[in-house]
Amino acid sequence: MSTPVQSSAELIGAYLDAAIRGDPLAVDRYFDVGVEYMVNGTPSPDPAGVLPPISAECLSALPWLGICHRREGLKGFLAHMHRNLEVTIFGPRELISAGSKAAAFGWFQLHALSTGRTIDISYSIYFRTWRWLDRTLPLP
Repeated sequence: MSTPVQSSAELIGAYLDAAIRGDPLAVDRYFDVGVEYMVNGTPSPDPAGVLPPISAECLSALPWLGICHRREGLKGFLAHMHRNLEVTIFGPRELISAGSKAAAFGWFQLHALSTGRTIDISYSIYFRTWRWLDRTLPLP
């Protein structure tokens, strides 16, 4: 029996669900080995002026910001996030996809384990998915 192939929006939704659950296999399942994953900007100036800069103060308070290189870097980011933050509520999201490009929009509530504080955060994520669109991928 053949397994249905997921659209890019379905794959991204499945990745987000797995990442929120802390699934240790999510990165291997959904990303190419050479992934670059940017979280809120870059600590060094972008010569093209496209990526937003992160201040030194912000980077020292939130060390997971910046660019994660390759699967190991992304795994490190997610592990650090889950060691320090608990997702208590994951709000509704919208996924938009067109060919190899997709975007996810939504919000979640985080509980900082070290301080006990809770914060609501809106997010938008842009994905370029060209690597897996040329293959037939089964549902995970």
